[in-house]
Parts: sequence; C-alpha cells; structure tokens
Amino acid sequence: MIHFIRQYLGWRHWAVLTHNSIIENIFLLFFIALSARLFTTAFIVDLIIFVLFSVFSTTYGYLINDLADKQLDKLHGKNNTFENDSYTKAALIVQLFLILSVLCGLRFIGNHLFIPLWIFWGLAATFYSLPPVRLKERGKTGLIVVVVAQRALPALLIFSAFNHFEWIDITFFTAYIFFRGLSSDLNHQLSDYHNDLLTKTDTFAVEAGIKTAQKLFRYSLEAEKLLLMLCLVIMCIETPRIDIYGVPLLIPALIAYLILYALCQMKMRTINSESEANPFVPGQKNIFQFIHHAFPSVVLPFYLLLLLVYETWLFLPVLLIFGLLRNMYSLETIKNAYPVRKIIEAMKG
Repeated sequence: MIHFIRQYLGWRHWAVLTHNSIIENIFLLFFIALSARLFTTAFIVDLIIFVLFSVFSTTYGYLINDLADKQLDKLHGKNNTFENDSYTKAALIVQLFLILSVLCGLRFIGNHLFIPLWIFWGLAATFYSLPPVRLKERGKTGLIVVVVAQRALPALLIFSAFNHFEWIDITFFTAYIFFRGLSSDLNHQLSDYHNDLLTKTDTFAVEAGIKTAQKLFRYSLEAEKLLLMLCLVIMCIETPRIDIYGVPLLIPALIAYLILYALCQMKMRTINSESEANPFVPGQKNIFQFIHHAFPSVVLPFYLLLLLVYETWLFLPVLLIFGLLRNMYSLETIKNAYPVRKIIEAMKG
C-alpha cells in the first residue's frame, strides 16, 4: 500500500501537492472564509473534502496524461509513472482515482453550477492528452482550453463549492489564476520545444514559433503580477472588519507585495539574461521565483490562516498542517527564502 501511494499519488516528489491549481491558489479558499466570515467547523470539513477532491482530481488528470504519453515519453527519454506497468493496470489505476474524485465531489453537487463546471473540467482533463482529441497538440486552441480546464475551472469550482458568487471576485481572481496557469504551460512548452519539434508534436510553441511563445510568456508573467496586486486590493476592501484599532489586517500583505513588485521591476532593468527573470528555472531562488511562487502559494495563504486563527482557534490545526506541508518549520527553508537571505546578506555587508 505504501509503495502504491508513493508511486501513483506521490509521483514526481508529490507533485500533486505542488502542481495542483487549487492547492497552489489555496489562498482563495482562505480569503472566502474571511470575506464571508465562515468561521465554522462545517467550513473546515468542506475545506478538507474539497482539498481531497482536488488531490484525487489532479492525480487523475496527471495519470491519464502519463497513460496517453507512455510511448511518447519513452521516445523523449522522460520518466513516466506507468513505464513499468501494462496498459491494463495503468487504466485501472487511472479509473480508481477518478472514482475517488467523484466520491469527494458528491459533497458539492447540489451547489449552483457545480455539476456543469465539473463535467467540463472532467472532459477537458481527460482529452488533454487522450487521442484522437489530444488538446495539448491543438496549438493555440488547445493551449487556451487546457489552461481554462486546469486553472480557471478549478477556481470557478471553488466559488461554486463554497457559494461565493461576487462577480468582482470571480472575475479578477479567476483571471489571475488563468494567467498563472498560462505562464506555467507556456514555460513547459518552451522547455519541451526542441523535443516537440523532433516528434512533430503540434503544441502552441511549435505552431506559433518560439519567439512568439516567449513574448506571450513574458506578457503572461507581467499580467500575473498585476492581477495579484488587484486581488490583494479587493481582499483589503472586502475584509475591513478584520482589523486592529481600525487598521485592516490585510493592508500589510498589500504593502509587502507592492514593495516586492517595485523591487521586481527594478531588478528587470539589471538582469543579464531572460532566464534570470524566469521563475520556473529549477533551483533558482530570486525575487522572480518568490513573487510568482512563494508569495501566492506559501506566504499569502499562511498570513490569511493567521488572520483566521485570530478570528477563531478552529483554524489552528489547518495552520499547523499547512506549515508542515510547506516545510515552514525548517530553519534551512526559512534561511534560504529570498527576503530572509537578502536581509542576512545586508546585515553581513
């Protein structure tokens, strides 16, 4: 059983937790709790079930992709979860995770629009890689459909599952998550560009050309930063009652982000190559990685959880579990974080 969990649920160093749109953007769930004042045990139970739903759904999406790409990954020399499994065994494992996803999703099927959004997501996740459709090989159309399915739809499912239908929130938070996904998918296509050329895999980058794809990638990264800024402004406006001496407690998060954004723009003028500004470069710990990944996925949700704990101790276990999953109790992780490292360097200098 342990081997099964590590192999299929924990594949690629537990990527299901780090490359999961809902977990990446879990700050949205915490913001909804603060905005609607959902300080109840019922919300926490729904939160746990929804996160499990996202884990099983994301696992299904990634495993069906590995099943469809079994032969292609072999040609590319890439690891594949099912490289040592028969197609029959692989198909059964994919079906198992689909069933687990459905069991968790049943909790929310009575909510407005949840079923059509869920069906659309399921179809897009399934035919992202399965022939004859293979959306990821449909150039521009495929790229848009895939990003909508893997990023925007999970965001919309959050709004539906927790009955949060403020149109301003839906518009700007979904747009941010869309561009965050677009950046990620474009980076993936640019990384695989030469392999895809050799195997005649018709991705957007291959169809449009590498220069056009790189230009769109840069635009998407900038749109992502600006939209997150707008999301933080919205958070401050919608949670004025969460304050100390009349000062909204989300203001410090907005100020911190504005400082990061200004430093990021200044750094852009001094970089020697575009790779320095690419937040997806493995092992790179700079301001670009921090503002695109660490801030929205770790710092912001942790801060929102602190505010939820400030409102009610019910959220303390959630805070402790989140910190554990994000390795926030490791002194080494804290020391290597961009702001802390820069402070240490400044003190030494």
